[in-house]
Amino acid sequence: MMAMRWATRICLVLLAGLTVGCASRSAKAVEPDRGAWADELVRQGCYDCLLDARTAYERLASTSAAALTRVFEVDLLLALREKELSIDPAATLAHAESLVPRLARLGPPEGGHYVRPAERLLAIVKSVPEDAAGRRVLPPTNTAAQQIDQALAAIDTSPFSAELKDYLRLTIQCGRTTSDRVPAVPANGIPLLAYRRAICTPPLLFDRLRAVRTAVPRFVEASFFLGRVAMASIFRTDGSEVRGFFEQAYARFPNSPTIAFDLGTVYQATNECRPAERLFTRALELKPAHEEARLGRAVCRTYLSQNEEAVADATVLIDARASNRGEAYYWRAWNHRHLKQIAPARADIDQARALRYNARVLTLAGMIEYDQRDLVAARSDLTQARDLDPRECDAPWYLGLVEIAVEAWPPGAKAFAGAAQCYEALVKETEQFRADMAARKDVSDEFRKRQLAGFDAAIADDNVRKSAAELNAAINYGRAGDIPNATVYMKRAAVDPERRTAVEDLRQVLGVPRW
Repeated sequence: MMAMRWATRICLVLLAGLTVGCASRSAKAVEPDRGAWADELVRQGCYDCLLDARTAYERLASTSAAALTRVFEVDLLLALREKELSIDPAATLAHAESLVPRLARLGPPEGGHYVRPAERLLAIVKSVPEDAAGRRVLPPTNTAAQQIDQALAAIDTSPFSAELKDYLRLTIQCGRTTSDRVPAVPANGIPLLAYRRAICTPPLLFDRLRAVRTAVPRFVEASFFLGRVAMASIFRTDGSEVRGFFEQAYARFPNSPTIAFDLGTVYQATNECRPAERLFTRALELKPAHEEARLGRAVCRTYLSQNEEAVADATVLIDARASNRGEAYYWRAWNHRHLKQIAPARADIDQARALRYNARVLTLAGMIEYDQRDLVAARSDLTQARDLDPRECDAPWYLGLVEIAVEAWPPGAKAFAGAAQCYEALVKETEQFRADMAARKDVSDEFRKRQLAGFDAAIADDNVRKSAAELNAAINYGRAGDIPNATVYMKRAAVDPERRTAVEDLRQVLGVPRW
């Protein structure tokens, strides 16, 4: 008898864990309550949980009015989740809408009791904007506040389940700006609601999201928002944690343009433009109007020397008058210049400067103006760029070229001396970054090796530029008759073995004794 009791208990535990077993014993006695099981899946709240719950309710809907209303409710929850992840909710919303006439045919009192509230809640869900970050800030207007209060009243008086109503309240209250408008729905240990509250609260609540992911291992979409939190520290890490979160989410939701974009952004931030370019392309396949993915792909294509393709991406943004078209003009100008298309490059950089006035834009403007021999404009832009950002080393370098073009030797010498000083500062800064990376224990060996190689390349490149600037400074000081300063910069340039022959020739021309 005791053995029989334990066998029965084991069967029940296995069924509660959704494990198939004990089929040889009374199947009728252990047949699960599909409605209760589906209710539990809704409370668990993950996207896959909701899909399974909808399937279970649909099997019961032919004989149960309550199950039919639950199918409708789950459709609304699925549509909201799809909007949170930027997945197209059209099919889910259409399915929900197709259920409204069936609700009407339930007969009194159910039909009249559900149809109008169903239509109202469906309209509310449709009005919720796509919001990949899980929250939105509503415009602080009385109209917006009144609309939300009306929606809350419709939710409160509807006959639907507490889980749906609470989730909707959290959704439409999220982002309200005054202290008396904060979401008041308690999570009560329900993962569905704990998740929605965690992605609304600024900043996103990492510990609560991880708790949801732990409690419901199938809650993969929580990893997307965990990745969003981890993005804040990406430049202090090797990016493996945030990449891992986004990879988990992307594996399950490859139809989310936002997840593809964010994962691409992680790769771009860690200087891996090939996978980033592929992910930006995927985001654009899903959402051609994704402005940031389009710009990200243009930038990556620039660094991958896909210049014509980068021009094409930038052109899409410019033609669409995208919010980031200032950046698009900059990168299209950069690529036009690289393709030796100087006139369109000038037109683009003029537009970029009108939209984004900074040292980077002014430097490229000065370079293009120098290419066109518009030396007055070039001198003005390069001088402003140098003054705005002392780390913009190309500005004093090209300023030196401008002064050489007009045979202004002392200003040219000073400009190149400033460029040499700028490159030297960059070398020291990069050397410190390299030393810090070499000493780190919290990154993978592969990441460290890749970063050290990048630092070494940057140091070598800036040292070459530094010695070239020193040689040019020496030449211009020599032309100006300032032999002492010419000698100082010849000695500095001679440290680079590649400059020693040129330095020796200049020494002889200037008649400077060997040192």
